[in-house]
Amino acid sequence: MVHKTWKQTEEKELIEEFKRLGCAQSALPQLAKRFNRSPEAIMKKLGRLGLNVVGAKIEVTTTIETQKVLPSLEEILQIIAGAIQKAREPGLGKTELQRLDVIVALSKEYREGLKEFVRYSEIEAKLVELTEKYERLAKEKTKDHASKPDPTKMVQASA
Repeated sequence: MVHKTWKQTEEKELIEEFKRLGCAQSALPQLAKRFNRSPEAIMKKLGRLGLNVVGAKIEVTTTIETQKVLPSLEEILQIIAGAIQKAREPGLGKTELQRLDVIVALSKEYREGLKEFVRYSEIEAKLVELTEKYERLAKEKTKDHASKPDPTKMVQASA
């Protein structure tokens, strides 16, 4: 059996179409025809996307809370180490291995995002520093300019 990979745009379209059609009995066959896949493949994909295919309403089963404090790189490495340790245990089921794989993949993405965040934070700090320096220099120049006598007035007074 050949498995077709879902594109991100297809996943979004699938969710929108499923929400539009609701849980009518004809929804899965319509979606299967629309996306050129089996009804079983559609049902599995909707389940993986967190949609309840069986119920009368569409329910998102996963909620994501934003974090107030970002975990450190050390904490992420500890999570990866824990996932690797767990993966070494014999007899793990497919679902548990998939979960561990997701943890490792998300950790990699987090590390990359953390690098970008640190880089942008450094750029932002440098920009603030330079802005403050520019403002200080501008004030000093204004003070110096105001405290110096006008040379044109001095020449006129001696003439």
